[in-house]
Amino acid sequence: MKKTSFLYTLVIFLVKTFFKIFYRHKVYGLKHYPEGSGIVAPNHVSFFDPPCVAISCPGEIHFLARESLFKSFFGKLITALNSHPVKKNATNLQVMKDVCCLLKGGYKVLMFPEGTRSRDNKLLEIKPGIGLLLSKSESSIIPTYIHGTFDVWSRKSRFPKLWGKTAVVFGSPIKWESYKDMDRKKAQVLVAQQLTSALRALQQWYNEGREGLPP
Repeated sequence: MKKTSFLYTLVIFLVKTFFKIFYRHKVYGLKHYPEGSGIVAPNHVSFFDPPCVAISCPGEIHFLARESLFKSFFGKLITALNSHPVKKNATNLQVMKDVCCLLKGGYKVLMFPEGTRSRDNKLLEIKPGIGLLLSKSESSIIPTYIHGTFDVWSRKSRFPKLWGKTAVVFGSPIKWESYKDMDRKKAQVLVAQQLTSALRALQQWYNEGREGLPP
């Protein structure tokens, strides 16, 4: 595993400072955050979600991005920030192979299991594919609830607000060992159901007062 770059550390510091000043950003559930590889799996409602999660993780994480973004100077920047290109016409199978390669290298990878941003701040259907990734990588999924980014910068807004309140809550990891002896297709469905329940439970925990350790 390569050493965290100075640029990554600097950018995370600057973005974290920005979120602290303008959005009073807070992080909960760090005791749940495991060492080693894992899929960081949050709800998705805003362009602000990736940086919001990145500044909340105690270590570096990796991202997937469109290949076209890597064809300029900007590409060198996002490469230094742990972004990896996905070809325009890449199949889901190829994307999964790329993610599995990162996970087996000991990295954590940010993936939005809904596949797109929600338009109404409600959790969309989580696809069973994340369960396949879990079994192929023999890793873990970290349920991650993002609060506040929808109000700050939803799909309906061209620009973000420079005020608000954001938070990230990490939940109990979903581990491959719990499903390894099951039929693969059944396990995929159950993993998606467990992740859905976990994200809803984290949202409820946050909204009901944030007491004790998140579920």
